[in-house]
Amino acid sequence: MYTVAPRVAVYQFGCAPPPVAPGWIALAQLPQMPGLPAVFGDGTHATTRLCAAAVDLFCRQRQPEAVLDVGTGTGLLARIARARGTRLVVGTDIDPVALSRARAHADLDAHPVAIQFGSEAPDHWGGRFDLVVANILEAPLHALAPALCRALIPGGLLLVSGFMRRQTPALRVLYERAGLRFEGNSSLDEWAALTFAATRQPVARFLGI
Repeated sequence: MYTVAPRVAVYQFGCAPPPVAPGWIALAQLPQMPGLPAVFGDGTHATTRLCAAAVDLFCRQRQPEAVLDVGTGTGLLARIARARGTRLVVGTDIDPVALSRARAHADLDAHPVAIQFGSEAPDHWGGRFDLVVANILEAPLHALAPALCRALIPGGLLLVSGFMRRQTPALRVLYERAGLRFEGNSSLDEWAALTFAATRQPVARFLGI
């Protein structure tokens, strides 16, 4: 067992669920499949830990109705949101192996709420998410910025990670230009995460992007 957030533990599938304190959640993790590429997001990388902590805290404090996990990988962040009571959870990824892995992990939870996994664009569902998290690389964060913003409800939060601290200034400028309000940043080792809030008015259209 290892912790991926202050109140979130991950343990190997096939082992007995570990005893955890009240308010904690423990999620089973499948072993790596022989012959297949590793799927990102098992909770060992710094950016996954940054996002897991933020998603867990947001869901405990604000009880969002809808969460979108872009670049879901193993599905860990989406599963945390569901375990904390979110009723609509969507996970997207362009990698079919990752989507298959995410679905398999979600099935381990035996939860009555199904997570919707697919390869759709972030704004496919319109602006309906209280929280959008995108733990992907810097280049996709630039390319997907308009769609990520359009997926938010007014007042919703966008959490982006997958980049190093030296890359944060350009990303902050990009999303502030979109009309989002910078809420804060966090870092672990050399990796970083940025949080933005959608204004109460519709997010402004991007200029020159």
